[in-house]
Amino acid sequence: MPSKRLTTPRILSALLTVVVAAVLTQCSAAQPRRGDLGLLLDEAALAAAVERLRLPEDAAVLIAAGDIARCDVPEPAQATAALVEAIAAAAGSAIVITAGDHAYQRGTPYELERCYGPAWGRFEASTRPSPGNHDYDTDDGAPFYEYFSYFDERPELRGKGYYSFRFAGWHVVALNSLIPMADGSAQLEWLETDLRANADSSCTLAYWHHPLYSSGLRSLMPWYRGRKTAELWETLIAHGADVVVNGHEHLYDRFVPLDARGEPAENGIRQFTVGTGGGNLAERTVRRKHREVLYGGYGVLVLVLEPSAYRFAFVGVDGIVHDASEAPIACNGVT
Repeated sequence: MPSKRLTTPRILSALLTVVVAAVLTQCSAAQPRRGDLGLLLDEAALAAAVERLRLPEDAAVLIAAGDIARCDVPEPAQATAALVEAIAAAAGSAIVITAGDHAYQRGTPYELERCYGPAWGRFEASTRPSPGNHDYDTDDGAPFYEYFSYFDERPELRGKGYYSFRFAGWHVVALNSLIPMADGSAQLEWLETDLRANADSSCTLAYWHHPLYSSGLRSLMPWYRGRKTAELWETLIAHGADVVVNGHEHLYDRFVPLDARGEPAENGIRQFTVGTGGGNLAERTVRRKHREVLYGGYGVLVLVLEPSAYRFAFVGVDGIVHDASEAPIACNGVT
């Protein structure tokens, strides 16, 4: 009897079977906790949630989330938007940083205007966006770059999506995980130059869409794009960066400070994944070493910036602070 020839489709099918089997065996059995889809906190509940943050009157705050607006189920994005609004009002100054995928499913002009706009659009002037894969599903992100006025002020950034700014003494860097970022790419060369030019800042935060380290199932797939961000990490580590914020996986997780090899390091980068702005929540997750916190509900990350330190908190749409630093954390650049 002739043997069956292993054609390319058969090989790919076999590999996919192995990957799926690995996913099923490595996933945690417990379902992540969910925010209530219909929950919109009233003013008293919002005030109580903000009170738990204990923000100084002059607090400089970054508010972060990604994976935000759905047209078919608008309530989660509306709930996280209510949190953003209340936190920003209580802070001395606030900037919203977004970790991609602003409007599902394809980042069209209609979805941005009619789905993202009624929720998070009210913060558009104070938003510093970074793109996600759904933003690039339409004309390589053209509607994304048209929607945000930040790119009107800096039109040379359209199509690039990487830039930096100063806020409260911090050097904050937006990057783009949808375009080349390997050695020799324009983005990586720009990042190296930008970090050198801002070496006088004691504290550095970077944000983009695909996380290098992730509790999400997609991180197990051979084609997972987050792995390509390793060289961004290596460059940031070499310049003493402190924090990385990502989206893509629809969950919240936080890792211990890690070095470029993914091992704990005293002067490593602390990574937060905050794909909790309003998209479908992750049904299952994978176990990851060096992860400190995993939460599966909607909410936003709050980073209170000081000249040489920071505090963090993740606030859910249920009004509960599900994760927070106990004290200010000194930046790596502090001597």
